[in-house]
Amino acid sequence: MGDAIRAFDAAADTYDDWYRHPQGKQIFEAELSAVESLILDEGVGLDVGAGTGMFAERLTGAERIVVCLEPSSGMMRRIADRGLVAVLGVGSALPLRRGVLDFTYMVAVLEFFDEPMAVLREVRDTAKEGAELTILFINSDSAWGTLYRDIGSKGDPVFRHARLFTMKEVEEMVAAAGYSVYERVGTLTTKPMEVEVGGAIAEPSNQNGVIVLRAC
Repeated sequence: MGDAIRAFDAAADTYDDWYRHPQGKQIFEAELSAVESLILDEGVGLDVGAGTGMFAERLTGAERIVVCLEPSSGMMRRIADRGLVAVLGVGSALPLRRGVLDFTYMVAVLEFFDEPMAVLREVRDTAKEGAELTILFINSDSAWGTLYRDIGSKGDPVFRHARLFTMKEVEEMVAAAGYSVYERVGTLTTKPMEVEVGGAIAEPSNQNGVIVLRAC
């Protein structure tokens, strides 16, 4: 994951610019709504690969504490600017006391792990018994998956490090790590080039650019 971390370091200062774009704003709100629909309303949670902390900032509340875990020092500076609780580290070796986390979530980060199974197992072993795991991932079978594979193959500095998965592949990994998936939703139901984004929460299908799984 070293090359991916360096890529995110280099992108840190401009990473949020896309989410200020009219389409990017809609995508962010759609993804945020989908993730929020599948995480606990209260407790202590971990955002694995928190990026600049955009999701953690919105998901933190009076009853819900979110700790950001991020391996990129550049991204950590942006998290600090938001005043969020953050830890520099990687998902395969969590620098946290065991039995503290009520839930964990990941937003479009599974794609960048060298060993996703090691991360999933470490999260399960570190969290409380029965703690929930929520994963948002880019749907490899969708038009959005095709787009991100294409820009990655053309040398995009971030997405050239990504490996996209189907829903079946993610569910198999989650099950192998000892979890049971019990809820699934999808969003981004429109094509990538459409200005108006289909941001409703829907049943998962190949029409969804991202899918969110909830497991415990």
